[in-house]
Parts: sequence; structure tokens; C-alpha cells
Amino acid sequence: LSLNTVLHVLNQLVLDLESGRLRSDDVDYELIEKIMHYIEEFLDTMHHPKEDNYLFPALLKKTSEANDVILELQEQHEKGVEHRKRLEVHIQVMKDKHPGQTEKVIDALKDYLAAHRAHMKLEDTVVIPLAERVLTEEDWAPIDAAFNENKDPVFGDVPQNKFRKLLSDITFLAPSPIGLGGGRK
Repeated sequence: LSLNTVLHVLNQLVLDLESGRLRSDDVDYELIEKIMHYIEEFLDTMHHPKEDNYLFPALLKKTSEANDVILELQEQHEKGVEHRKRLEVHIQVMKDKHPGQTEKVIDALKDYLAAHRAHMKLEDTVVIPLAERVLTEEDWAPIDAAFNENKDPVFGDVPQNKFRKLLSDITFLAPSPIGLGGGRK
């Protein structure tokens, strides 16, 4: 499993809700809550701060080629937390069976997923290739150390103890072929 897998599960939720294959009463809210917890713990708390505090400053020191992209990514990091919290509120309101919330959740999820895809595309097509081109081994050392210090707590090679249950739960609850589909009716 990986971040892409988690985003795929959220995308499948959108498709299922839009098509009517899944009604709001049948949503596996436990799985969605665990996914949102993973996003908060990994992306918002560990991964993005490492980019902001290590990778981006190293790049800005070496070149001005990607200044605008780096500023955009940093703004997206800040907005991403607010976006996630807003999405969580919509999901909770849908779970509480308030009318009209399914469409709001679908729209919020679509926005959230589109923002993540655009963010990852900028990193993959601009930032990482630039970093590989301009940063030296000496530049990479503190970046690597910082990222290695906080490996993905859930989906890394050795999940941290407090995340082992979360990994197990997401794997059990996620629909097949991503997980075991234990939460689907």
C-alpha cells in the first residue's frame, strides 16, 4: 500500500457514490476515517514539513529555476491541511445523514484528489528532476537523513508500532483488489 493506493480508494468512493453503486448509508466510514487519519499523520505532519524544511531550502539555495513552483507547493501544503479538515467535516455531516451531503462530499473529494494529483505532478515533473540535477551528495545528506528519520509510518517497510493497527485496518477494510474488502457489505 502507498499514498497512491489511499488516493485510489478515495477516488473509488467518488465513482461509487456518483454512479449510485454506493449510497451514503453504505459508506465504510471507518475506512474513510482511517484514511484521513493516515493523510493527517503522514502527509500533513511528517512528509510536507520535511519538504518545506529541507528539500525546498536546499533547492532555493542552489537555483532560482523553480522558485515559483516551490512557493506554489508550500502554499498547497498549508491549504492542504484546511482542505482535509473541510473534507472531514463534509464526511461527518454525510455520516450523520444530513440531506444533500453526498453531493458535497463528492465535490470535496474530487477537489481534494485533483489538488493531490496536481501537487504530486509538480513534484515529480519539476522539483525532483531539478533536485537530482542540481543537488550534490553533500546537499542530499541532510535531506535524506530527515526523510529517513520519518519513514512512512503506515506503508513503509517497517510501520511504526502505533500505526501497525491502522495499516492492518486499512488493508482489511479497503475493497478488493487493494485490500481484503472486509468492510464492504
